[in-house]
Amino acid sequence: MKTRLTLFFVILFTIPMVGMLVSGGQPLELAMLDATREELTPLALTSLMLLIYTVAINFWLTRRSGNNTFKLQRNFYLGVALIGLGLNWTLIYLNSFVASWFTEEMLGIANAAIQSSLFLLLAPAIYITRALLGSFGGLLKRLTRNFTISAPKNDTLIYLLTPIALIGLLGGVAWPNMLFALFWIAPLLLIVTLQLLWHESTIFAGIHTGDWSRIVTAALAGILVANLTAIAYTIAGGTLIIQLPNLALAQLGYALYGLLILQLGDVVAEFWRGKTQPSKKKPFPIPVVVK
Repeated sequence: MKTRLTLFFVILFTIPMVGMLVSGGQPLELAMLDATREELTPLALTSLMLLIYTVAINFWLTRRSGNNTFKLQRNFYLGVALIGLGLNWTLIYLNSFVASWFTEEMLGIANAAIQSSLFLLLAPAIYITRALLGSFGGLLKRLTRNFTISAPKNDTLIYLLTPIALIGLLGGVAWPNMLFALFWIAPLLLIVTLQLLWHESTIFAGIHTGDWSRIVTAALAGILVANLTAIAYTIAGGTLIIQLPNLALAQLGYALYGLLILQLGDVVAEFWRGKTQPSKKKPFPIPVVVK
């Protein structure tokens, strides 16, 4: 798990820089100044809103299922939050090469702290939203009985996905007009490729049997949480400028973000897979012989 996540983030940080060197361009400069109270307020209010939303969705899910997900899987959600924090700052770094969106905040200590609190909440919010969507039996039933897609063997997929992911990260920076979409798809392709290299399952494994539930619910959760966050940030007085040809591409990006969160969460979950609690019972001191 740790090796895959380390490789994932290292590749995302290094390959785009190589593409920038090849193209001779420069990433966007971030102003290293402390933001004013007025500039920090939208971020703080958005973080508070997302916290309230996450708690409310968890309460709703608890009422429906009878189990408190945050309580039962506390360590897992903590791991997901930390991975989400790293992922979101990485996406900010990647955006400096292609400028898909702009905000007015300065990158200072106070701003980074409040923005990090928001980033810590995004991944758990998406996961708990996906869990709530999955608790509706009718929706889940429809999504598990759909058309199937036959995929090549894992070795073939590795040979196909590896160059596509690397070309996306490299060429998306060097030739953004041609490979813009591939640049943002590349992180998901990269982590899927790493999963295949380690002979682990991916979020697309179910489509071979017609089960689209995990993919669809994760994409919907990404769209719901991302739109809610963007709207709350704008209402709170923040400025968010999305540099895309149309809003449909933004929604596709939100769906892609939900899928990426789900796949990274699966990697985190592998840390606890197969582990059992050690027995605290002492062995019986007298051997028992059965004839």
